[in-house]
Amino acid sequence: MKKDSLGKIILSEDLIARRIEELAVQLNQDFKDKEVILVSILKSSLYFMTDLSRKLDFPVKLDFLELNHYADQDNSGIIRVTRDLEFSIAGKEVLIIENIIRTGLTHSYLLKNLGSRNPKNISICTLLHINENKLLDLPVQYTGFEIEDNFVVGYGLDYQEKYRNLPYIAKLKENPQL
Repeated sequence: MKKDSLGKIILSEDLIARRIEELAVQLNQDFKDKEVILVSILKSSLYFMTDLSRKLDFPVKLDFLELNHYADQDNSGIIRVTRDLEFSIAGKEVLIIENIIRTGLTHSYLLKNLGSRNPKNISICTLLHINENKLLDLPVQYTGFEIEDNFVVGYGLDYQEKYRNLPYIAKLKENPQL
């Protein structure tokens, strides 16, 4: 892993930790006395879910969903579930834990997919939200940070499976093709 490929650090480890504390306070108020299934979207949100879940005072179950994107002939992309949930979410409170929302397309698919399983409620909590170039406007109830549309890595976010383990979030010096 070449750290010289990294650009400016946009969110420090301390800043991320403070914002997670604030999100936990809000979530603890909103989900008081409820049991919630936290759904981590692998692999990027693993660090965020781990840190956030340890600060929650209400009962939680942790579950994981992995999605892959495949380009089709029109290059519009197809989303497939490659690892599905272990628990049934029927009649349950579900909190999707995501690291970044860019266009809204993946999360629109995710809301339709999970919504068809008859949960009591689905909420989204994202660490990073990019409002530029949004293709779909989604209901995102909890946002850590709004950032500009740059390719960022660290704290679970990767470029070619590298940089996930950085404790901060930084830009790459050169933006790769998304």
